Amino acid sequence: MSGVIGASSSEVFAALRSFAERQSSVCEHAGGSTDDSGIGVVTRDGENTTILYPSDFTDWDDASRHLSYTLSKPVFSLHIHDGDLWMYVLFNNGQEADAFNPLPEYWQENLPNDEKEHWKGNAEVVSQLIPSVSREAINKYLVEWDLEQEEEKKAYTEDDFTFCDCWQMCDFMAKLGLRYPMGDDGSVLGDIFYLGKKTAITNTFPI
Repeated sequence: MSGVIGASSSEVFAALRSFAERQSSVCEHAGGSTDDSGIGVVTRDGENTTILYPSDFTDWDDASRHLSYTLSKPVFSLHIHDGDLWMYVLFNNGQEADAFNPLPEYWQENLPNDEKEHWKGNAEVVSQLIPSVSREAINKYLVEWDLEQEEEKKAYTEDDFTFCDCWQMCDFMAKLGLRYPMGDDGSVLGDIFYLGKKTAITNTFPI
């Protein structure tokens, strides 16, 4: 996903279209289901906008960087990996400003200290870029997970999810003012779009 701070869905969608054009692809509102190849969802209302990318799309970091540069806004690249963890990279004006992974050694054991430090997350940086979000509102999420811990604990009492649960990402997003664009029942909470090669488009209509 991309979580864009301070930009409307129309602004974000126009920037996403420009990214698709650079990739020799197309981005158009469409019919279909998120079970279909190339289909994603963009939230419709609010001061911030979330993009849920199609399941076969893997360039979420590059897309988030492009959105941040094009819109001159903070943009989170949010990712759940295989149901094991959630993580983010935060871009500001197209430059990486912060990054977090609760399991920094997931892909490489004995990760060098500087690499582990890179993925610690910095609530102060986030709060500086997004003044409406206080450091205290998010800093408890930015901790390394202890997978041996038996007791399920939440970062904040009002959260829906616990540490070591990848869906804790949704609690973090809520604190940022970002909406996850799917309901618990699988309903779509936004506009459906197609992102991919032109030959595969079906049921498209203009923005």
